[in-house]
Amino acid sequence: MRLFDFINRLSKGRSNFRMSGDPLISVVIPCYNYGEYLEETIDSVLNSTFQDVEIIVVDDGSDDPGTVHLLSSLDKPKTTVIKQSNKGVAAARNKGFTEAKGKYILPLDADDLIHPTYLEKAFWIMELFPRVGFVSPQVKAFGTENWVHDAPQYNFHKLLFHNIACGTSLLRKEAFVQAGGYKSGFVVMGYEDWDFWITVGEKGWYGYSIFERLFLYRRHGRSMVHEAIDHHEQLVGQIKARHPLLYQEDYLNQLKQRWENNSPLKDMSPRIQNGSDWQNYTSKQTTPNKPRWLLLMPQTNRERLSPRCLNFVDGLHSDFYVVTMVGTEYVTGSDIDEFSWLTSDIFNLPLYVPKIELKLDIMERLISKLIATRGIDRIFLLGSRQGHYLRPYIQNGFPHIPIEIIE
Repeated sequence: MRLFDFINRLSKGRSNFRMSGDPLISVVIPCYNYGEYLEETIDSVLNSTFQDVEIIVVDDGSDDPGTVHLLSSLDKPKTTVIKQSNKGVAAARNKGFTEAKGKYILPLDADDLIHPTYLEKAFWIMELFPRVGFVSPQVKAFGTENWVHDAPQYNFHKLLFHNIACGTSLLRKEAFVQAGGYKSGFVVMGYEDWDFWITVGEKGWYGYSIFERLFLYRRHGRSMVHEAIDHHEQLVGQIKARHPLLYQEDYLNQLKQRWENNSPLKDMSPRIQNGSDWQNYTSKQTTPNKPRWLLLMPQTNRERLSPRCLNFVDGLHSDFYVVTMVGTEYVTGSDIDEFSWLTSDIFNLPLYVPKIELKLDIMERLISKLIATRGIDRIFLLGSRQGHYLRPYIQNGFPHIPIEIIE
């Protein structure tokens, strides 16, 4: 019996692949001779605000002496190393995914990094929207190249012709099993993740894009992506051959109309169920003996703050305060780095829940989650209309925390 057939049979009738006590998120890191970067990659996961994780490093038959030595002696919290003969990144991901205990899985290459808030934000979206099969971040390149890639919101019709999903997207393990894992057999590797996201959509799952640059893509010379681009037409032909029904003209016309005229994402209704995993995840402990402040702002960019509010923020310093910033109005640009000198703990709530301005009960729950997990001891309202409206509800939930207004 094939492995995925076995897992499918085992999981019939179950929507949660996680046993009690298992981590909520498994981060799978294939590694082939990338020992010089691996520890930094692992540390970026360990430094996440979301801490209910395990890390699985899949040694894909490394033969570089430095990498072999590192993998044999690696001693990182929450981290396990498993080995296989060299079979390529698709097989290495599949190996790690099948070993993963998490309800959700993140594929992460051994030379790349993630923003500290990425896992938490993607987890929120997955828990709020059960039909979302994967959450994709925007990309910021670093190293020998410096550029950004801001993909559009998920659209299944567009995905069939352009890879608008990031390879390092948080994925439901259930969707992975239904899709049958990553496929091999391409002319060259590099588009296996695009083919995989198409398969996930084919199984009825939606994707969701966060308009923040939460994936840090290391560039250091020619990679298999460059090889894939060189063989673009052949690879696209292989993808179409693997999904023939999706590329029929009548189906494509119907799909285009469905996604462009009335995107199914607009009809999703967020819900937080009592007893759900959203209630119980653990977060990174903040620095003790410093004031822990929550700033409620219209948006986390300088242009939307009054001069008085801006002077207040500019007067803070990360050496003396632990700051969490929360934006309550929709932003059109990706501005996660606007106040990075002060904090990386920045949340633009309308980017994770569409039209959250009309769902203030959900906004109050998300803000309350941040207050509780960060151990906030003071809240400042910096021109947020939604914050003013929610003030009595927040005070009722946290009567011991003073709320100050700065206009």
